[in-house]
Amino acid sequence: MSRTTTSTTRPRLIAALTTAATVALSILALGSPLAASAAPVGTGSNQEIRNSHSSMCLDDFQFATNPGAEVRQVSCGETANQLWVVTDLGNGFAEIKNKHSNLCLDDFNFGTAPGSEVRQWTCNGATVQQWAITDVGGGQSEIKNRHSNLCLDNKDFAQTDGAPVQQWTCNGAKVQRWALTDPSVAKITYSLARSANPSADEQDAYARITDAMDRAVARYNRLNNIHRHLNVSYVPGVPTADATIYGNIRFGSNRGFMQEGTALHEMSHTVGVGTASMFDQNCRNNGWTSALPLLRTWDGPDAVINCGGQHMWPYGLNYSSEYSELNFERHTKLVQAMLSDGM
Repeated sequence: MSRTTTSTTRPRLIAALTTAATVALSILALGSPLAASAAPVGTGSNQEIRNSHSSMCLDDFQFATNPGAEVRQVSCGETANQLWVVTDLGNGFAEIKNKHSNLCLDDFNFGTAPGSEVRQWTCNGATVQQWAITDVGGGQSEIKNRHSNLCLDNKDFAQTDGAPVQQWTCNGAKVQRWALTDPSVAKITYSLARSANPSADEQDAYARITDAMDRAVARYNRLNNIHRHLNVSYVPGVPTADATIYGNIRFGSNRGFMQEGTALHEMSHTVGVGTASMFDQNCRNNGWTSALPLLRTWDGPDAVINCGGQHMWPYGLNYSSEYSELNFERHTKLVQAMLSDGM
C-alpha cells in the first residue's frame, strides 16, 4: 500500500539532514567524497527499464502520483508510467525520474538491509535517489543505490505482472540485470525480399506478409529483449511457412498463413524454439526454471511444457485455431522466459 506524505515527510527530512551531515564529516575526515568509478550508462529522457529475467518493465504502479508510490514490474506497454528520465548527475550516479508521476526512484526509508523497498519520492537529490548504472555487457546494466549499496532486484525471480522489486546484495544474477533503452528504437528488425517487377500475386502477398510481420515484430519488441535482424521472403512453393535459427523466414502462397500468429510462430524458431540445442536439452531434462513457473501462473500447478517435432505447446501457435490475442501475448512471454533459461 502507498504511504501518505504526512506520515513520512518529517522522518525522511531528519534522516536526510543526518545523512548530509555524516557525509560532510566523512569528507572532512577522509579528504575524498563517495563516488562511482564510471559515469552511468543508459541515460536519456525516454527510457524503459526492463528486467533481464522477467522481460517486464519497471512501472509506476497503477499510475500513482503521490510520494511513496509503488514501483513494480509489469509487461512492457510503452506507456508514460513505464518511461523514465535518466539523468547523469556528474558524480558517477544518475537520477531516475518517472515521466508520469514526476517522482524519483528512491531507496524508501533509507533502507540498508537486503530486501529494502524501492518506491518513488519527490526528487530531492539525496543519496537515496542516486543510482550507479553500470554496463555489464549484452545490453544489460546493474543499478546500484548510492546510499544502501544494494542492487535493484526482481524479487523472488517473479514472472507475473505486478511483481514487486526490491534492493538486494549485488550478486550478478539475471534478476539484477536491467536494459535501459528508448522503446521507440526497434530491437528486432526485418527486411522483405521483393521482385523488381512484382506480379499481382506477389504484390498481394507482400502486403499481407508485411502486415503480419509488422504486428509480430512490434509485439516481440514490446515484450522481449531480443536483438536481431530477420530476412523474410515469399516462396510460393513452401506449403505454409518455415524458418531457421539464422533468421530466415519463408511464407508460402497459402493466404491463411499470412497473419500474425504464423509470423510469431516462425519468429520463435529463429530464436531457438525447435532449432537450438539448448531447447532440446531443456525439453529432455525439464530445464525450464523460468518458463515452467510462468506457464503455471496461467494454467495451474500441473501444467507442463511439451516438446516434439521442433515445436512446443501449449502456446506454441502451431495451429491457426490457437490464434488469439491472449495466446499471442503468452506465446511471446513464454519464448522470452525460455531465452532466460538459456535457449
